[in-house]
Amino acid sequence: MTAAAIGVTLALAVSGCAPASSSDVVIRIAMGASGDAVDSNFDTLKTQYETKYPDRTVEIIVQEDDVYQTTGLSTLLSSREAPDAYFEWSGPRMRNHVADGDGADISEYLSGDAFDGRFDDGAFTGMDVDGSGIYMVPWTGDVTDIVWYNKTIFSDLGLDVPTTWDEFMDVCAAIKASGVTPIVEGNKDQWTVGNWASHIASRVVGEDVYAETMNGEAPMNSPEMVDAMGYLAEIAREGYINDSVNALPDDEANTQFFLGRAAMIVIGSWLMADAQTDGEGLEFDYFNTPALDGAGDQESVLGISTGFMVNAKSAHIAETMDFLELVASAEGTKLWAQAGLAPMTIDPFDGVDADERTVSLATLMSTAPTVVAPSDSGYDIEVAAAFYDAVANIIGGGNVQDALDTAEKRIAEIR
Repeated sequence: MTAAAIGVTLALAVSGCAPASSSDVVIRIAMGASGDAVDSNFDTLKTQYETKYPDRTVEIIVQEDDVYQTTGLSTLLSSREAPDAYFEWSGPRMRNHVADGDGADISEYLSGDAFDGRFDDGAFTGMDVDGSGIYMVPWTGDVTDIVWYNKTIFSDLGLDVPTTWDEFMDVCAAIKASGVTPIVEGNKDQWTVGNWASHIASRVVGEDVYAETMNGEAPMNSPEMVDAMGYLAEIAREGYINDSVNALPDDEANTQFFLGRAAMIVIGSWLMADAQTDGEGLEFDYFNTPALDGAGDQESVLGISTGFMVNAKSAHIAETMDFLELVASAEGTKLWAQAGLAPMTIDPFDGVDADERTVSLATLMSTAPTVVAPSDSGYDIEVAAAFYDAVANIIGGGNVQDALDTAEKRIAEIR
């Protein structure tokens, strides 16, 4: 997607916590783009907030998602005028912001009347720092890798949804033989295939060994990890994925799938939000990564929770929490559910004619016997970067052992 800003001019794209020059209070909320259906809802909440508080102004800063994740947010936070609140994933990224002094403990606000009854205790998992306090207002729960498939292509070829990896490979072979690309991925920023590789690794080596590996406590190039990444190597070797996998941006891969130019795409539950504007008329559904031969839970789900952090350096923490109250309100929850998201409030689909796939994904996440975190959001970030480099090499046709050996050498240097 292209970078966008809602309710703010480009001249205000980097702004922040310092008091406004006028007597009015200005609060600034930063996030990555989540699709027009989602982004426009923040404009709706901005209008509601400014109507309720006439002496306050909200500026919403929306950056292209991959820019936001890599350099955009860090640039905003280090600027002279940083955002008062910003989107983030729970886990290590959140804890790093707290360590840098950019995350406020908002426990007192969350326990107050404004948020009373909006979340159950499980919504705050991964949003604390060693039990010291809560640092995020929960927003959504995302299944971060599922296999979306074109139902028409499957039906025309007489294909059933696969439940094992061997069946999945047979499906890919049949699709390729028909002249259609089986899987399209946009791995330019490495996280799309990296997330899938995280799930495959956990399924093969087991969740505990996966966690140890991604925290740099177990070797990246172990025989078990080589076996795990062999599944991705098989996809590359058989030509079941687009040749441009490491050059294509993720949003362009989404477009290829929506246009029916590939039968499947492996990406998170947020595809539903993009589908509202880009997938009109496409008959599609999803299945979880098929069962592999390994030590992990073969019914596991790869997932992560998201939320909004409040900048500890903000001059307007109370006013910012008033805006985040709207984000978590019953009305706000309906906006997110209607846009294809799975809010983490206690009543995410109450009174909402939500897409059945969105509801199903929320159920998949909440009832999964094991929820595994992606490498880049649940574990050591530098280890994840080395792993994702190796994964990009492998899905591009590189040798598994060589790629993981290189990753292990890189990780050894930072241990």
